[in-house]
Amino acid sequence: MTDSSTRNGGIDTASVAQRRRRTWSAYIPPQHGAWAFLVVPLVVGFMTVPFSRVALLFAVAWIVAYPVGYFGGRALATRIRRGWWTRMARREARRAVPWAVALVLLGLPLVVLRPWLTAVAVGVAAIWGVSLLITLRESERALSNDVVLVLLSVVAVPTVWAISAAAPGVWPELPPVPAAVWWMTAATGVFLFGTVLHVRSLLREAGNCWFHWLNVGYHVLALVGFALVSPWWLVGFAPALVRAVALRPGLRPAVIGAIESVMSLFFLIAAVLAG
Repeated sequence: MTDSSTRNGGIDTASVAQRRRRTWSAYIPPQHGAWAFLVVPLVVGFMTVPFSRVALLFAVAWIVAYPVGYFGGRALATRIRRGWWTRMARREARRAVPWAVALVLLGLPLVVLRPWLTAVAVGVAAIWGVSLLITLRESERALSNDVVLVLLSVVAVPTVWAISAAAPGVWPELPPVPAAVWWMTAATGVFLFGTVLHVRSLLREAGNCWFHWLNVGYHVLALVGFALVSPWWLVGFAPALVRAVALRPGLRPAVIGAIESVMSLFFLIAAVLAG
């Protein structure tokens, strides 16, 4: 007898829903940790200026741009390595298309409202191109690629400030950039790279004592350096140092991700206090 709660007209509705979920999730980059690299710099950027609708529009476009770069990069890397558009390359390119369309729809009003953002887009594309080259020559998981991705992420901090601080125009003259903005940008980059080192020490470099102490030493320097700028940065960098010392390989990735989310929250609180 057919269970009417799961079947309707001979069609397994639960299976259909499951397939739809799988199809939908296939268009979301599986790099869950990357979302913190998108959100944290944006939130820090908004801490530097009063609220701006144009900056909010940029934030949405910035997040949408990530899947375009992720799937587009995978498609191009596969195409270059294989020498033709393989099934995988075409599949990754298809996944990038809806995000690219959304990015164009979001980007057009941004370019109209802040035409100078085209220069930012060119710079971001250039950094993304360096990441693609590293992926082709080494690996997308290479530490050098992580450095480039951190650099790409922190571009959001001064850009959000500039969008809000600048008057509309083709090439507006920005007011002097406050020192706090540069310190916020630097602290964000140092924190995110610390996340990279720490997660790598627990996963890809698990059991490597040298890398563990490199991770710890890095966090000590980060804590001391930014504590000299403002004691409030201790709120963000002290917990990061504690977790770098205390945690050891063997944790599940989900647990590591949850801990890193808490670290990001501490860092954002520190940014609010230090700013």
